[in-house]
Amino acid sequence: MDILCILYTLMVNGQESFNMKLKKIFEKTNYWKKFDEKQRLYGDAMDVEMDLKSLTVDIGQLHKDMEQEAEPEGGKVANRYGKELDKLEKAYKKKKAELKKMMAKIDKLEQS
Repeated sequence: MDILCILYTLMVNGQESFNMKLKKIFEKTNYWKKFDEKQRLYGDAMDVEMDLKSLTVDIGQLHKDMEQEAEPEGGKVANRYGKELDKLEKAYKKKKAELKKMMAKIDKLEQS
């Protein structure tokens, strides 16, 4: 809505009509802000899901490698694999919590 239309509405119909026009514009703006926020969250959630899939593949591969290389009774190699597994599992849990928060925000935006 351009400024001339706003001024014309104010002149012809008075302040009440002008306030109603502004209210409609504000409501539409809020709708698009929520929509944009939801779309951004969907994109971010997809990125986190891809990270989770990647971490799952890495953890699986590390288990396979560990079966091949590590000694059953333990040792330096087993300790190294253990540390790497702990690191990957910690990252997985962190990403999983991040995804859960994003999905809660999306649900909240969809309900409002």
